Amino acid sequence: MSRRVLALAVLTGAALLMTAPVSGAAQAAGISSADAVAAHTAAAAPGLQDTLVRFFAQAPDARGPVTVEVTPDAYPVYELSPDFVAGKPGAAPGDFAYFAVPVRASDGRTATLWSVRGDDGAWQVGNIASGDVEGGYARTLPAGAQLLHEPQVDAWYVVRDGRLTSLSERTIVNVADYQRTVAARYADKLPGSDYAREGEAGGYDATSQVMPRGDGGPAPSAHDTGWVPLLILVGVLAVSGLGYVLHLRRISA
Repeated sequence: MSRRVLALAVLTGAALLMTAPVSGAAQAAGISSADAVAAHTAAAAPGLQDTLVRFFAQAPDARGPVTVEVTPDAYPVYELSPDFVAGKPGAAPGDFAYFAVPVRASDGRTATLWSVRGDDGAWQVGNIASGDVEGGYARTLPAGAQLLHEPQVDAWYVVRDGRLTSLSERTIVNVADYQRTVAARYADKLPGSDYAREGEAGGYDATSQVMPRGDGGPAPSAHDTGWVPLLILVGVLAVSGLGYVLHLRRISA
């Protein structure tokens, strides 16, 4: 193996590391592949394994002890934007809400970890939800599309090329028509409205835009992951460098 091939392997490994399932539409909204890596690393933290085992054990359909596997996927999920509902110029239909990281139990059951960015910028798990709803939808998305959730009616959409496709009804509507629809539904429920002041606004105040499907318990403890992508990259380069050194020793032997 030549030095050129080994150098290429190092660069390829680093590139693959920083390439997570984040679409171009997600990147345009300010979510990068590095964010996906950090969000997934927070979801795959070893300390969460016991929490996940307890989650499955406490579920109504529990069938006994299980082992759990966090999948390598991290799907960006968007929630209906209050600015879009209010009709602000240039507002996109959805704001980024969380990365959905699917989890599988050894008995076939599934769950989803919601990895969110904390106030300090570090990624952490904010909720465990039953099932693989987000993953099931996200795996069907065409390239460049966003997965949008309208939480008040639990509706899911594909957003792409100025149109929204309902994932339940398979109807298609353009963005302008959808804005008029959600404005009629929610314009009187935005922050500052009487509805919001009464604590009824569900997904629109700044602290509860993400509406949990529920896990029956508190969210897991936060995990600071701000340095994780860099540390992983350093590890990849170190391993690749070690392989190169061993290769040179083998040649000189």
